Amino acid sequence: MNIFNKIIVVLILVCIIFVSLISIVNEFVEYFKWSDFALRIFNPDVDINPYVSTLALLMIFAVSIFIILLEFYRRRARVANISSSKTGSAMVTLETVALQIKNSVVKISGLEEIKVNVVPKSNGIIINMLAKLSEDLDIPEKMQEIIDNAASIASDKLGIKVIKTNLTIVDLAPGEREKEEKIEKEKVEEVIEAAPKESEGTSSEVKDNGSSPS
Repeated sequence: MNIFNKIIVVLILVCIIFVSLISIVNEFVEYFKWSDFALRIFNPDVDINPYVSTLALLMIFAVSIFIILLEFYRRRARVANISSSKTGSAMVTLETVALQIKNSVVKISGLEEIKVNVVPKSNGIIINMLAKLSEDLDIPEKMQEIIDNAASIASDKLGIKVIKTNLTIVDLAPGEREKEEKIEKEKVEEVIEAAPKESEGTSSEVKDNGSSPS
């Protein structure tokens, strides 16, 4: 049962509880009769627009049918056809294709992060990628390397026809040289911070030795 159906079921249960409480109270106070209430709605002699009542009943009917269809409807897994299969129908889920591509291109040097989305088409797939690269690279050359690698995995390894491969650079990370310089700078700062503490400890030891009796 999906979330929409759960909400509808909860609302129906709340309505049933509300009507039950009203019915219990009405048993003692006798404020109205259910038969009179029903006749006011369904009795054709009562002055109620028949189009309004018919529309209300049709809405209830349509909502009920819609809920039943949602209950039995199961979303199919999104798949891509393997074009190299000649003797039958072979398919791979899009999640598997995206994972295979990501696991391959993430090994490329200089690539910090990558997100892969595969869009199925009637005659193949379209690969959309969002990447974060190091800024000390030849960006156009590295982008072409990622595109070629992704298309090769889909077509050569999985046997899926690739219609188009799109790559978008969303951010540039500091290069390896800058990272190393930053690490070295942090180490130097740690050494500088630790030096006064060591000197204080050494001076206190000298004072203690000088004050001890000979």
